[in-house]
Amino acid sequence: MSRQTRLTRREMLRLLGVGSLGAVGASLAACAQPAPTAAPKPAPTGAAATAAPPAKAPAAGTVVFMHQRNEWSEDQEKQFMAANPSIKVEFIQFDATRFMAMNAAGNPPDLFRLQGPEVPDYLARKILKDLQPFFDISTVLKADDLAPSNNYYRWDGKTIGKGDLYGMCKDWSPDFTLFAFKKAFDEANVPVPPDDKPLTYQEIAQLAVKLTKREGERTLRWGFGYHGDWLDRTMMNMLAEKGQSLFADNFARLAISDNPEAVKIARYWFDLAKDNVVANPLNPSPQWAGDDFTKGLLGLVQYGYWFSAMAESDVTKDNVVMLPAPTWAGVRRDPTMTATGMAMTAKAKNPEAAWVLFEWYNGGQPAIDRAKSGWGVPALKSQYKLMPAETPFQKQCQKVLQGELQYATDALQFNPFIKADVVITAWNKYLEQALRGKMTFEEMLKSVEKETNDAIKEGISRLG
Repeated sequence: MSRQTRLTRREMLRLLGVGSLGAVGASLAACAQPAPTAAPKPAPTGAAATAAPPAKAPAAGTVVFMHQRNEWSEDQEKQFMAANPSIKVEFIQFDATRFMAMNAAGNPPDLFRLQGPEVPDYLARKILKDLQPFFDISTVLKADDLAPSNNYYRWDGKTIGKGDLYGMCKDWSPDFTLFAFKKAFDEANVPVPPDDKPLTYQEIAQLAVKLTKREGERTLRWGFGYHGDWLDRTMMNMLAEKGQSLFADNFARLAISDNPEAVKIARYWFDLAKDNVVANPLNPSPQWAGDDFTKGLLGLVQYGYWFSAMAESDVTKDNVVMLPAPTWAGVRRDPTMTATGMAMTAKAKNPEAAWVLFEWYNGGQPAIDRAKSGWGVPALKSQYKLMPAETPFQKQCQKVLQGELQYATDALQFNPFIKADVVITAWNKYLEQALRGKMTFEEMLKSVEKETNDAIKEGISRLG
């Protein structure tokens, strides 16, 4: 199949659950490189029955690896090549524009870094290789050992979260948990919430007001903080408690203003910004919410388990507690929203050698080191026991984490027609105008929808 082939609109709807699974599956299979196969077992005939089959030559050659140096060190690269002398790694610092250009030129990297929200788009563009045949024969990455976050890399031809694996996480977190700065609660004369019962988002809004500290017009501390670039993902998870989506018509449009529940959720976040109890375009964070928290500028922040590795600073040490993920409608959900991981390109030139590196990075020493660091939950359940639990804070985080894992199995459903940042870019753009009084809240929603839906139409058109 030609590299320039793209899914048609009809095929894309099949991907999303309309029509036959077989047609799309066959289409993807036609784009994939030949899958690895186990050596056939010879029939037991006389002396030949005891003879060992010829040994398969080790994978060899160059693997082009597009990743980030802070997640793949030069030392790790040397260790891998020392252990696998027949394989050379050619490292390229990840750059999204360069990645797409390399694909368009027919010379993509063999392996590359990506996040869960990007998987549907890459599947639509036929960039990802089906790795299920590799997983089926792997003795390192076993199906029953994979953490639920890896479901973001599964696709059965119509639904993300089911079917074959097209990659896997490097690590992950239930991403909707909270971290409280106890000193801020003490100063506001507000009790710290228990760590065995989830707050509601309505209770968070009340706490945000109480924890905010001002000096005249100057904000000394915001009551609540979150990662602004991920807000639409939080809205998706809140709507999922009601069995609803941000999108309608098989992801053909963003649908907020005609969905009363979505409007309530959007209003919730708008009001927090308008009331200036969270960082906002008119009173922005000097850095980002995580940095603000470690400097004592936030009373409560929403981040996953990974944040526990940096939550305690000289300012916050011995004053941080992790809390369960809050609920919007009383339904416990705490999936990962990023699922950062690795995949192989469909046109990888050296898939066998690339898989050796894939296994080593995701199941070997680098994975063990990541598990011990506390910067995320391991992608393999067998490595959960390696997470740090030495200090009182680490033990408390582990207690909360273990309670949250049962609610982390679902995968958010991202739009395959647009990039992961389209919705939030439009939201932040029009939020500022609404906060300045240049448009109403309702007009803001309509503007966000129009800008996003124009991008969706363009994406559908690009696919044919």
